[in-house]
Amino acid sequence: MRLARVSLWVLLCCAAAGSAQPAPKPLADEASDLLRQYLRIDTTNPPGTELPAAQFWYEHFRANGIESYLFEPVPGRAGVWARLPGKKRGALVLLHHLDVVPARAEDWRHPPFAAVEDNGFIYGRGALDAKGLGTVQALALLTLRRQGIVPPRDMIFLATPDEETGGRLGAGWFVEQRLSELGPIAFVLNEGGHIRPAASGRLAFEVAVSEKVPLWLRLTATGKAGHGSVPPPDTAVTRLIDALARLQHRPRTWRVVEPVQAYFAALAPLQVGTQREAFLDLRRALQDDEFRAQFLLDPTQSALVHDTCTPTVLAASEKTNVIPATASAEVDCRLLPNTDADQFLEELQGLLKESGVHVEVLLRFAPSASPADTELFHALQSVAEREGGVVVPSVLAGFTDSHYFRERGIPTYGFAPFVLTDAERRTVHGANERISVDNLRAGTERLVALIRALP
Repeated sequence: MRLARVSLWVLLCCAAAGSAQPAPKPLADEASDLLRQYLRIDTTNPPGTELPAAQFWYEHFRANGIESYLFEPVPGRAGVWARLPGKKRGALVLLHHLDVVPARAEDWRHPPFAAVEDNGFIYGRGALDAKGLGTVQALALLTLRRQGIVPPRDMIFLATPDEETGGRLGAGWFVEQRLSELGPIAFVLNEGGHIRPAASGRLAFEVAVSEKVPLWLRLTATGKAGHGSVPPPDTAVTRLIDALARLQHRPRTWRVVEPVQAYFAALAPLQVGTQREAFLDLRRALQDDEFRAQFLLDPTQSALVHDTCTPTVLAASEKTNVIPATASAEVDCRLLPNTDADQFLEELQGLLKESGVHVEVLLRFAPSASPADTELFHALQSVAEREGGVVVPSVLAGFTDSHYFRERGIPTYGFAPFVLTDAERRTVHGANERISVDNLRAGTERLVALIRALP
């Protein structure tokens, strides 16, 4: 009898202890907490030092019963991957990068690495590019595991370093050295696209199937060093200025390549007024001077019909009264997918020849694209239709790590499941980068729905 009383007491205590455990956090709160911890890990590249961020996800997955693995291409530059087994192989890889671009604190409303939540938004460098996406990808796997849902395919979370400087020590290294560890891969879902409210009020699920091609250059001018008070007729600095002026005012001809035409044609049904007809045949519409002038006022639209070159980094003397022997500029050129990079470079060198600058290539990739008729793309369409939206295959004006996987024949798409305004998108690489808590919650729910929609 006494043993029975003790056993009952133990059972009651265990039940009380179980009921006293904290309830799971609401999804929005968990997403907010995770992202704020993640944003506070400074992974500014250069120098990167992404190891603490990789360890953050490594430990979080392991604490939640999902095996994870660290990799370190060079000391301090690390990444992480984790697998949630599915019903069949042929994995969907959820890819994002750990590093972020620099941020000047004086330009921000809140310190860029403080992860302040203000009026429903979380501010921080990387909130959109791409730590917010990584947080949602991680939560999608954790949500499926907690709910006991076995996904249709193996799900792999992959976070890499070094994307912001080209990915050579990140996705590039991983594809070369470790890709086989993941087993068969059916698709990769990366950053690049997003959900945009269209003029008609419907949602355009923009999924990047192609990107402009980067051609990063360094222009170096030389001359005699000397004192600033006795300048010669020209110097390294004035030669560099002349070269940049020629670059800025070079003839630019717009053209509409086929993937861009397909993108605007897919957007056309979501437009209102004359823009609907114009987008259906953008090549013809741009022949009209008035429409073309208005169209090109949008920097993103203009970038999709031009090869662009933007000076971004300048270096010369460190003292006001010293004429330097060398001056240099780094230039971010982005080429349309069918531009011959060698021919473009040759023409650029001819244009700058009289300035006497040396042109050095810092970074270049070959063009790549993915088909818009795959099981993942169709699953994205089903998710969009539930919200009355339309999937739009898009071309990125920028570049991502997607090309490393496309070059291996793996269909790779750019899509972050967030509804973003133009104002929010402009904070990427700018001041006051932010994402709403509502976007984190809804983005996680969309990604879980997408995973479950896969065959």
